[in-house]
Amino acid sequence: MTQASATSALDMLDDLQYRLQRLEFFLSGSDDPQKALEAVISKDRDHTITARLAGLERKLNSMSEQSPIIHDLLQLQAAHPTLFHPSKSDLDTTPSILSKEEILTIVNAHAPLYPLTASQLTSIGDMSIPSSSLSATLISLQPRLAKLQQLQDAQAKEIAALRARSVKAVQRWYELGVLGQGECWAEWEVRMEDCEKKVRRREGEKREVEEEGRYLS
Repeated sequence: MTQASATSALDMLDDLQYRLQRLEFFLSGSDDPQKALEAVISKDRDHTITARLAGLERKLNSMSEQSPIIHDLLQLQAAHPTLFHPSKSDLDTTPSILSKEEILTIVNAHAPLYPLTASQLTSIGDMSIPSSSLSATLISLQPRLAKLQQLQDAQAKEIAALRARSVKAVQRWYELGVLGQGECWAEWEVRMEDCEKKVRRREGEKREVEEEGRYLS
């Protein structure tokens, strides 16, 4: 192995070890991954490529046993090796219906979104985790919320029953108060017409009798 390749391999190992330390920091909550990495490097141990690769592999296996997420990711990578790192042949053979100019136009049109998305992700990372007391308060309120939900359901059923009774009452009032009153007025009008006819008939008969008496006298 030449000096350049050995240096490149050591740099790659340093980068891998640093990434592993950062991953361990996010999972286990170490105080400072950089200090932890410097402490590991400063110890008197064998720093050959083989030893460091074996150490990284042991630590990764240990982390996969402690974290179900890492274990699932490793299983997914073992089942689909090209999922996270597709080969160059796969990228070259991927069909595209767009020309290079059209692809460049699309990329340039969405270029302002990249820093905006990066800043939004950074702001999300800087957000503080809510206090556990808030979660505990919400959990303690769950029984009261369940009772309120039951009360609301009961009130909704009662309101629905009252609405149905109101509809029946309005229908009954319309049938008796409006339609019934209209029928009553119609019946009275018919009776009034009959009475008027009888009065006119009697008046006519009376006039005829009076006229006959005049002729006879």
